[in-house]
Amino acid sequence: MLMRKINKVGFIYLTPTSGEFQITDDLGYDIQRRPQLGFQYLCSILKKRGIETDILDQSVSFFNFDWLLEKIKEYDMIGFYCSDCQEAKVKTFCKRIKENLDIPILVGGPSTMKNPSFLDYQCDMVVHGEGEITIQEIVDYYEGRKEIEKIKGISYKKDNQIITADPQKIIENLDELPFPDRSKVDIKYYYDYLLFGMKVPYVTMIASRGCVNRCTYCTSPRIWGHRYRRRGVDNVLAEVDEVVEKYNVKYISFQDDMFGLTNDWIEDFCKKLIKRPYKLNWMVILHPFSMRKDTEKILGLMRKAGCNTLSFGLQSSHPTILKNINRHQSEPEQLERIISIANKLGFVTAVGYIFGLPGDTKETIETTIDYSLDCGSLLASYYKLSILRGSDIDLDYKDKKLTNLTDEEIMAFAVKATKKFYSRPKIILRAGYIIAKNPRWFVKVLSKGLPSILARIGFIRTKERRS
Repeated sequence: MLMRKINKVGFIYLTPTSGEFQITDDLGYDIQRRPQLGFQYLCSILKKRGIETDILDQSVSFFNFDWLLEKIKEYDMIGFYCSDCQEAKVKTFCKRIKENLDIPILVGGPSTMKNPSFLDYQCDMVVHGEGEITIQEIVDYYEGRKEIEKIKGISYKKDNQIITADPQKIIENLDELPFPDRSKVDIKYYYDYLLFGMKVPYVTMIASRGCVNRCTYCTSPRIWGHRYRRRGVDNVLAEVDEVVEKYNVKYISFQDDMFGLTNDWIEDFCKKLIKRPYKLNWMVILHPFSMRKDTEKILGLMRKAGCNTLSFGLQSSHPTILKNINRHQSEPEQLERIISIANKLGFVTAVGYIFGLPGDTKETIETTIDYSLDCGSLLASYYKLSILRGSDIDLDYKDKKLTNLTDEEIMAFAVKATKKFYSRPKIILRAGYIIAKNPRWFVKVLSKGLPSILARIGFIRTKERRS
């Protein structure tokens, strides 16, 4: 067995080398920089074991490889987060680090799903799925208390052959997890100015893991073990209390795939939050089928509790395309209904669309564009489909064409739709009214990220420096 004492661990986030699904090459860190919540959870887990941790976030410091190589000499183990658009960069860094240092390297994140190929680039272990239990087993292995064959949820090499262990058991009771260790980052460097009502200090949070839906373009169900698990209301509110008291947080962006899920949970959460002695704003991601009953009552409670932004992912409004991606054909109608109510209550409403889905044609995309212009949302985002590793589309269309449209045609539709949406006088007037209520947001955007905002809505093309 190994006997390597793990006293200090560094978690590393590298900026993506591409945003090929977006209409701009600008990665947008001037206007949107989210903290690495998964790393913060791992830091809390290791802290309970007396292990020091750091989070090295390239979106904040823009460090290069040489700086990182010198920095990681402080650590006994390092771990990279990796999504599909970071894979090539992470692999390159892993290989170059091992050429210079003998240090255990872990890689986790969405890109590791059914993908142990990082091991061919000198990564020591690939972590699949939830990491809180697995990271502890890995520490036990390096410190000589566990055999590598008994660690679940990883891939590793033995005798030059890749071994993939059984999946790690999921955490059934999320309330047992410690809160994310937000002391590992400087909170002032994180914000999201794409949210009109955003105020700083700002943090992200999750109240659940998983999703009850099975959209074919998404990997969330597989990442979270095809299970939806929700934290208790009091547990989430205790974390809210902590970030307000310790960091004076003014805005929380909930990153759940589907916030709350049921009316009773949302109602309980809002009523208890309303009684708190502080003012707080927050945003959530909802499904078009959220709150099909008592919609106005629940949204009214959310608004009173400080929620000011609702984000939806519809992807397409065409019935054939919705069927192809395992979405219900009545979703566009339901979404219009909830947006209409939300707008009357003063919410900012945002809807995301994806072009290039299975079966998409010029006609189906035009149908979706027309819908997006009429559905009533204040904001809209249009993306080219990015095929996520391990999604149903990735697995089912390896030898099939998704669409007869070229990538250039799809991206042209996204740019066209974005310009058309944001050029309309009624959107400009509505946005101006909301911005006037939060002048600090406007001042920050002017001073920090106006080019990125204009790039995101298709009016200019920019490129960001990358390391």
